[in-house]
Amino acid sequence: MQVKRLRSVLREVVIASMAAGGCAGNPLGGSGPDQCVDHKSATLTRSDPNANASLQLKIESCRVDVDACITLCSQIMNDAQLSGDLKKCDVAFGGGDVNVTVAYDVFRDGAPCGSIGRRPEGLVAPRRTPAETALGAWFANTAWLEASSICAFLQLAKELREHGAPRALVRLADASARDEVRHAALMSKLARRFGGEPPAVEVTPPRDRSLEALAIENAVEGCVRETWGAVVALWQSQRAPDAEMRAAFALIARDEVRHAALGWAIDRWAMGRLDHGAQVRVALAREAAVKALADERPEELPAIGLPGIAEARRLHAQTYSSLWNGGLS
Repeated sequence: MQVKRLRSVLREVVIASMAAGGCAGNPLGGSGPDQCVDHKSATLTRSDPNANASLQLKIESCRVDVDACITLCSQIMNDAQLSGDLKKCDVAFGGGDVNVTVAYDVFRDGAPCGSIGRRPEGLVAPRRTPAETALGAWFANTAWLEASSICAFLQLAKELREHGAPRALVRLADASARDEVRHAALMSKLARRFGGEPPAVEVTPPRDRSLEALAIENAVEGCVRETWGAVVALWQSQRAPDAEMRAAFALIARDEVRHAALGWAIDRWAMGRLDHGAQVRVALAREAAVKALADERPEELPAIGLPGIAEARRLHAQTYSSLWNGGLS
């Protein structure tokens, strides 16, 4: 599985990106338009705040502590049936009215496309993610993705058996599903700490797929997304300012490295059984997924140690040159 080799490569990627003083060139660009998120804003007014005791408490807290205003904005957004990842909140009081101006992100297809985890085919995006804070929303969405990965690995193990894969690959896929149970619990705990609630996972019944279809999905979800998830989790395990977060991300990073190594092992096995045309299509799908990552705009949440735009581009460039451009040797 070359787990040790992959772990060493990804640690070097993170260390090199942390040490870099400037922004490394990105071989695939990365300055394109956002492909997975819409940036929105709204101005909302509540004229009867005394009618709701919970809302009144948040108003009084906001009057004395500006940091408490985000929970007020979140409730007013929820009352107005606006859902999204709250980015900015301005509150003004006038007479008996409360006026809030909010900026928030709405992810296309319902979920952040740059988050970690292997997504199962047929994953249904949640309609909304209840959360009082931006941190709560991020952890709730991440918990949802981790929980959906349980289904992905169980389905992967089933399909590997059906296609006659080595037993070791099947066992590792089953073990990865158990890892994701732990990840979902960790992220759910942090989501609730910050006022978020993970939505339920819904997956449409899977269909029978060819080995080529399995290999294409694995190239995208395993070789690219889970590799990137391991990189980001390694970064967060060093940069998150909170000890509980750092410990959670360190555990997830350890497991995600194994999951990424499994993806590369499945890639080698499947490519050896496919004809040349199918091999080319798998390779093109992997390259397209790498390019899609370069075009994504990362979330700016330093409170959980996420890399910023320049840092994410350095990480992407380092991962490309160290791994994606040649594979795990």
